[in-house]
Amino acid sequence: MGLMKQQVSKRKERVTLSLSADMVERLRTVVYWSPKLTLTGVVESAIQSTLAKLEKGKRFKKRKGKLPVGRPRKDQSS
Repeated sequence: MGLMKQQVSKRKERVTLSLSADMVERLRTVVYWSPKLTLTGVVESAIQSTLAKLEKGKRFKKRKGKLPVGRPRKDQSS
């Protein structure tokens, strides 16, 4: 049995996020002064790194539907 490789889709999907103005400004400055970087490339790299850490050693079930819209609910146990 061979090793399974994670298939990476070349298809792009637009996602809208709200980030702090300071973070966006820092990101734009880094990309401006780094000719080989793009906004998308930096964000994709950061997300890929974070996902690898979060998924390490865990198996997540496939989602059963869409993500809830709006702010996350407060934890009722606090």
